[in-house]
Amino acid sequence: MAPMRIFTGIALDDEVRRNVLKELQPFQKAGIPMRWTDERNIHLTLKFIGEVAEAEAARVGAVLEALPPASSFRLRLRGFGKFPAGNGLHVLWAGVEESLELRALFAVVEDALAALGIPRDTRPFHPHVTLGRSTDSRSGRPGTSGLQRPLQPSVRGRTAGQESNGVMPLLREKGDLFLGEWEAAAHRLYSSRLTPAGPSYTVLKEIPLVES
Repeated sequence: MAPMRIFTGIALDDEVRRNVLKELQPFQKAGIPMRWTDERNIHLTLKFIGEVAEAEAARVGAVLEALPPASSFRLRLRGFGKFPAGNGLHVLWAGVEESLELRALFAVVEDALAALGIPRDTRPFHPHVTLGRSTDSRSGRPGTSGLQRPLQPSVRGRTAGQESNGVMPLLREKGDLFLGEWEAAAHRLYSSRLTPAGPSYTVLKEIPLVES
């Protein structure tokens, strides 16, 4: 089997996902050259692991499954934002309100995977839900995880700053918009494989959280 890209994450519930997609529509209609996340692939990433062999993915799954049971908790999405700060536009995302339980779960997963030799993240944990990535190579290398072909035509000849300018009024309007709340009842190990139609996600392992 060919190597696969794997990561851990938390699924959104259906109602929250529908609301995010509704509020995302003005961004999609703004004509910004983006690859929008397929609605089936929208999730909150806990830990991106990277490309591994199937046997290594199985070891990761076994380690996650053996973690001490953790309690379920509520998560809230609020506001749209972008990476990076300033004029560039690489990633458009929905924000996650501060959650001590989410940070604790990330730390437990990080420690468990570090014991397998998987490097710890060098950047601070910034939980968010990726909704789109720029298709303009000048605004940063577009990623592929969870993405599909652009829903809107690319706008040629724009700079990264011009792309950002087109979205800034919407970010000011929706930067603190409440997008929904749900119970995180499990976290998952996902694989991502590229297909001609775009990335295809598979849930390799689901680790339930104990009802609190």
